[in-house]
Amino acid sequence: MTAQEYLQQYGIAERYARRCKREYEIEMEKIDAIGSTLSGDGMPHGSGVSRKTEDKAIRLAEKAEALKEAQQNAMLLRQEIFEFVHDIPGVEGDVLVERYLNFKHWSDIAEQLSYSERSIYIIHNRALEIAQSRMR
Repeated sequence: MTAQEYLQQYGIAERYARRCKREYEIEMEKIDAIGSTLSGDGMPHGSGVSRKTEDKAIRLAEKAEALKEAQQNAMLLRQEIFEFVHDIPGVEGDVLVERYLNFKHWSDIAEQLSYSERSIYIIHNRALEIAQSRMR
């Protein structure tokens, strides 16, 4: 695995966690829709939970568990990558943090660090070489 592939793992995990969150929210919306269609007249309309409602609750619990695991995985990867990048001194480490942990665009990194965008590309390449040498 290259240093760049290693650093990109957090972004991949973060996107997956967002996808799980959206799936959980969709499941919640389905359950909320069921609740809004129930009769509000105070009269009893059944004596138990329907199988359909039970299935939705099970799916919601599965989505919640997947979301929790995805968020924990992303958090652990972020911490691991932060510790790895933290050991890279100077602006090279800063560029890697901003790009791979804070998901900033090249132009934003250049502005923040007071470099030209072209210089940021060069620094990034140098940072990846340093990171790659530390992986061996």
